[in-house]
Amino acid sequence: MRLRLCVVTALVSGFVVSPLVLAEDQTPQGPAPAVGPQQAALGVLPRAPMEPGIVPVGVVPALPVGGSLATGPTPTNLGGQVSTLGPYTLGPDDVVQVVVRNQLDFSGTFVVGHDGMIQYGAVGDVPADGLTKEELANVLADRLKQYVRFPSVTVTIVGFNSKAIYIFGQVPQPGKYAMRGDTIKIRDALVAAGIQAPYSALSRVKIIKTDPQHPTSRTVDVKKVLYAGETAEDIDLVNGDVIIVPKSVWGHLVGFFGAVFSPIIRLVKWAAFL
Repeated sequence: MRLRLCVVTALVSGFVVSPLVLAEDQTPQGPAPAVGPQQAALGVLPRAPMEPGIVPVGVVPALPVGGSLATGPTPTNLGGQVSTLGPYTLGPDDVVQVVVRNQLDFSGTFVVGHDGMIQYGAVGDVPADGLTKEELANVLADRLKQYVRFPSVTVTIVGFNSKAIYIFGQVPQPGKYAMRGDTIKIRDALVAAGIQAPYSALSRVKIIKTDPQHPTSRTVDVKKVLYAGETAEDIDLVNGDVIIVPKSVWGHLVGFFGAVFSPIIRLVKWAAFL
């Protein structure tokens, strides 16, 4: 009796597990490559496990005006996981470090407020929203001429917090990703999220443009972008855009058969040990 129950268990288990090897969109995922000495010297570090939800892709300490360290880190993407080649215009919650040569009183780290201004000490509020770091440096230098004879101003962005995209669905690391530029390609975004999870349908990825006036959505064949080099579908994403990677047909079938036969398998296994 025990032998027959074991045989039935093996047959049912094989029927449920067999669809797992037929997933058309599944890509084998091996262990992460080790980081060699040359890569370590260049600052290439292995990716650490991330919690679901907001995905910080790099952390630097924020410095308030006065030079002392802030109590908490500012999430940025200085790790280069979603790096872009285009310009970056400042927005609310971005953090900038201003250095005026030989003028410590006018140097410090400032946060762009929700009104688009930075509170720049005695100079007053200075508009920063929509400006690049070079443009902000020119504005500050012009404001400082009444205090400094020949102001030399350098602005560095130390917190990229005003722009982000959202990646959901069948990806290894879904969540919110900060941007280092005004745009980012779909390919770069999915690489940051781990590209592909089991049963992900990369041939029909949905891109949602969350424009308050004209929200739109479209389906993109990301497999052609990643594996065939077709760049026509590699569109630009902007702040607030959403990527949804759906589950493949085999993924839905495996989930269905697993839900149907899981109670039977548990019952047979329980009976086999009686």
